[in-house]
Amino acid sequence: MRFGFLLILFSLLIAFNQASTAFIDLSIIYPETGFTTNNQKLAIKGNVTSKIPTEIIVSANTPGGIKSLADLQHPIQSVTMDLDSTQLLSGILIQPVPNSQFPLGPRAIQLAFSQDGSDFSIPKKFNVPSSLSTEFHRVFVAFSLPINSRFIEVTMVEGWQSNQIAVQSIEFLNTDERVIQASIESIAISLDLMSRDNQDFSMEVLLRPGENHITLIATALPPQILNPTLAVDQHTISLVYQPELLPEAAEDGYFLLSDGTQTEVSIPVDSFNQQIKKLQFWRIQPTEIPPFSYLSNTMIAANTSPVVVYRFVAFLQTNFSVESSNFLPYQPPDLVVDGLFDAPSTWITNLTPLPIDLTIDLGRQYTIGRITVHANMDQEKSFGPQNVIIYTSGDDQQFIEILEFDDFLDHITNIDLEIRPKARYVRFKIIESKQANNIQINEIEFFDASSSKIVPFTEFNHLILNKPVFLRISYDSFDLLNAGVDPLMSKNMRIFSWDEPAQEWQIAGGSVNQNLQMVEIELNYIAQFAVFQTVLSETSTAWTFNPFSPDGNGVADTTHLTITAPNILELGQRELTIEIFDLNSKLVRTLIDRTVINTNSVSVEWDGRNRTGEIVNIGPYLYQVRIGTKISNGVIVIGK
Repeated sequence: MRFGFLLILFSLLIAFNQASTAFIDLSIIYPETGFTTNNQKLAIKGNVTSKIPTEIIVSANTPGGIKSLADLQHPIQSVTMDLDSTQLLSGILIQPVPNSQFPLGPRAIQLAFSQDGSDFSIPKKFNVPSSLSTEFHRVFVAFSLPINSRFIEVTMVEGWQSNQIAVQSIEFLNTDERVIQASIESIAISLDLMSRDNQDFSMEVLLRPGENHITLIATALPPQILNPTLAVDQHTISLVYQPELLPEAAEDGYFLLSDGTQTEVSIPVDSFNQQIKKLQFWRIQPTEIPPFSYLSNTMIAANTSPVVVYRFVAFLQTNFSVESSNFLPYQPPDLVVDGLFDAPSTWITNLTPLPIDLTIDLGRQYTIGRITVHANMDQEKSFGPQNVIIYTSGDDQQFIEILEFDDFLDHITNIDLEIRPKARYVRFKIIESKQANNIQINEIEFFDASSSKIVPFTEFNHLILNKPVFLRISYDSFDLLNAGVDPLMSKNMRIFSWDEPAQEWQIAGGSVNQNLQMVEIELNYIAQFAVFQTVLSETSTAWTFNPFSPDGNGVADTTHLTITAPNILELGQRELTIEIFDLNSKLVRTLIDRTVINTNSVSVEWDGRNRTGEIVNIGPYLYQVRIGTKISNGVIVIGK
């Protein structure tokens, strides 16, 4: 009797424990929440802990989709996709990750359909073949009857290989035999915690312009617990994505950007020229940095490696090139989509016979969701197109007709592409204009499936800024341990920048806040930065190219002089002057003239020109650096 009572009591205690303690715990390692970024791609890393052996499903909404399903590091459990409009579908197309030995795609899937994204139909199971369709070069699953839907939830039931399902893409076929691209609304991955109590996971999602809220939910599957709510945990990451650094988006004259992990930068709104639209930065694993780049560097403490490494890239907006099938003799055939909405226009023609083909090269393949045409207006008269046929191509050889559009407004017209084709080339066949044989288009804009603008950029890994930026890089005890840095010596850590021409790390400086575990610096250039434990020394100067040859051939046409000091007291609040002299001590050029500096790292460019803008003769020149009352001299050589 006593034994029975104890057994009942023990069962009640277990039930009470189950009813009061969560069985799984979801934690986000990075990013933090509540920051602003210029990076459209957001890297997420988390950890799930379980008190019982089980399978865990981690799901996340994806505001702008994901870059590639093939990039997922964990088995796919389900994907919810949005066609952007209701479509009549005849089948689904799946492209597995290529593998020469065995198929990695699903063997069976479940599909559920919805018009509004919330009320899904009862899932239906479909068997998936292992071989690719000769017509579509993907695995094709035909529906027995056409299905009318906008949202589709694809659940992986079984793979050809156990616990290994990997696909590159999921697309759909409509009843007109057109391939339709869908954006990914949410993704769910599977974690096996049957033989371990916790596991890290990672995923990358794309952001939409403006505010983004990403909710991650971890769920035990199947729920073997008295209270299923204890088998669920969730976290929400909130942030703002600024797709372009527009002055009106700045606060108090500054952009404050972060990657949500370890680094943030404060940028004066006029640090860049107007065509620099982005400044993106992301962490690089220190193990990816070649040891030869720092082992022999006398400024870096022996037997240590990088603590934290970040790559910074500035993006200069450029143009999409356009070719026309017909043009007037005085008008050039090569045009540009340049991001400008006023004259000079993207295309102007007068008294030229229609039709005219305009072919735009986007530079690489994009999923195109919308095209916006800006027509020129003159005294309320529109000179835009009236009827256009749009074609797309991946290779500039075979073009596929997407749609014929004849509902143009006078000024700005948005054209939604329901099938959202993947293409590099877009061709406009202008059949008819609002004014006879007179087409004036100020701009053509392209947007992807997440409504983000498609813009061409040139990347700069090193860029001199008009005004200094303030950079903060955080670190933790694991970073110090992995780099071989004694926590007591972390006070000697400084920020270094990578000098690509010299193939070496050069000290930029900075100061350490050991309480906040942060290194801070103000500098007037961006590059690839790394935190090292340094061997402190005096102020140093270094040219990126010496000699250099400003002959316009694109190789070493300019050179940069970088002045660095281990401590800000070496440079801060002192006047800096940098001058170039010939061998007769005649002043050739003043690069910086008595400028008070508040940083311990300064970089300045010389293009080989004198005070009147002429390129100087080949030969050696003297440079002089004056910091307050301290003067240092050196030789810079201009070669062939």
